Amino acid sequence: MANEYCMFKGRLKYGVPYLAGYNGNPHYVIVLENTPGSPFEIVANVKSDSSLAGPDGYHVLYLWDQYFAHPMLAGLSGLAPGLYRQGFPTLDYVHDAKLLDLSRMRPIALDTKTEKNDINDLVNQMLQLDLQKTPVDFVYHGQSGPDTRKAWAPDSAVTVYGFGFLFEPQKDGLHETHMNQGNPKPGHGSHVKDHSRENGIHQDGAFLVEVKGKFQALFVAFQTQLIPTDNRGYPIRNAKPILG
Repeated sequence: MANEYCMFKGRLKYGVPYLAGYNGNPHYVIVLENTPGSPFEIVANVKSDSSLAGPDGYHVLYLWDQYFAHPMLAGLSGLAPGLYRQGFPTLDYVHDAKLLDLSRMRPIALDTKTEKNDINDLVNQMLQLDLQKTPVDFVYHGQSGPDTRKAWAPDSAVTVYGFGFLFEPQKDGLHETHMNQGNPKPGHGSHVKDHSRENGIHQDGAFLVEVKGKFQALFVAFQTQLIPTDNRGYPIRNAKPILG
């Protein structure tokens, strides 16, 4: 990938779920406080761009670990808030057995009408948003231009650790906060987008949430991605979808 793999640690300012009527790609926007004063945005995919498996093929795969434990956590807690381009633990869904169990991933829908029992609802809970309060307007600058969205603040102090690729050229946010390996090269004439150029190891995205010293993690992948992968992040021969 051309962009730079990074980690950002910051205090949560707003959660911005993706709702009906919004423009641009379906991303949940996590807005963090940033040292210069301008917000730092972490975007999480809430819908796939592939209909490989019919209508349900648009569902991303997720694993919400509500009691996340990993050797890297002790080091993360001690880091100062801010952007890290080096000196941070890298994530690898396939080759780090302590990170997650891929067999536990499940598809999850995006329901922009009721906002219940879907990925928006899940992330809202992780971020401890107070949805009873009146939302504020947040202008999200996506690929389709400025889009005014509803944003909610958390009801307690929440620290977020985002892993992904740095926005270019603004460098004020992270995207690709999902598994970034195992993408097959589509066959000639396939309607599936070619994401194989994004493959690599130790560059997977995710976000962790820390509240009162306890961690949760959200891992996201796509139904088109295959495992296992080689030392370049490409699916090996006879690799299979994550769900088998």
